[in-house]
Amino acid sequence: MSAPVAASSATAPPIDVSNLFSVKGLVALITGGGSGIGLMMTQSLASAGAKRIYIAGRRLSVLQSAADKINSSLPSSSNSKEPVVVPLECDVTSPSSLSSLVSSISSDPYTGGYLNLLVCNAGVGGPQVSVVDKETGQPKSLSEFREQALAVDFDKEWEQTFRVNVGSVWYTSMACLELLEKGNTLAQEQQQGQVVWRESASQIVVTSSIAALNKAAPGGWAYGVSKAAATHVGKQLATLLPRWGIRCNVICPGLFPSDMAAPIVQAAGGSMTGGGVIPLDKKTVPLGRMGDEFDMAGQILYLASRAGAYLNGNVIVVDGGRLTTFPSTGY
Repeated sequence: MSAPVAASSATAPPIDVSNLFSVKGLVALITGGGSGIGLMMTQSLASAGAKRIYIAGRRLSVLQSAADKINSSLPSSSNSKEPVVVPLECDVTSPSSLSSLVSSISSDPYTGGYLNLLVCNAGVGGPQVSVVDKETGQPKSLSEFREQALAVDFDKEWEQTFRVNVGSVWYTSMACLELLEKGNTLAQEQQQGQVVWRESASQIVVTSSIAALNKAAPGGWAYGVSKAAATHVGKQLATLLPRWGIRCNVICPGLFPSDMAAPIVQAAGGSMTGGGVIPLDKKTVPLGRMGDEFDMAGQILYLASRAGAYLNGNVIVVDGGRLTTFPSTGY
């Protein structure tokens, strides 16, 4: 067997570590980008040099507040006359609303109408039916659990959970394919006087959850199954889209500060008030705390920057070891 061939100094230029995780010039869309994990991603990309970040959701006032706060915190040189973060109202379960969203991005004169990165981050928690009685702490009988499980409205709760957590991933991705393709095309062209992202192929990132891999479903049965499906949609997109030069990867977060995580944190005796590091019992999370904005920044900047340009079809678990405390599936 011959020895491996080493890259010569002539073909391997020094790595500029300072730019390895930069996203200068990147144009991104983040659904649910005004709160929770989506907001952490928005803040991270903006701080790392993104040119434009559209944040989409149903609550325009929440999006506008997030955009104003982030834009005002950026250096004037990076903010210039154009805001980096732009809020766009959208219902990701509505094809017509997604069409309007795409039209708004396509007609943006500042960028010329394209995307380098789509983050399908919008999600809902879904119905909760515990096997334990919350008041007594005693296990429910089979009949009690069955009755309460069947009392959950199939159309309004189960189906809606899947519409948001699964269906929207597929339809948002399909709606944005031409925008992502245009991002690739511009990266290959010479743009005079315009900062264009050229460090990696266009990409979709799906925000799933460790609930996708957790057989015990502490976040709810519908939620866990829907996130397993969302993860698989990401894997399918990673197989489907590279023929058109588009990648897809999946992030499965554990407990991060968000409205959806609050009930689990409270049940474990934790609190999300006060800011800073949020401690948790090590029986809940082996590393003894919730994830924070730095933990999420590391994930999205790795995927979005040159550092993660060779990634496609990956499922990244970032949970402080929480999944090790449950019966779980492989990923």
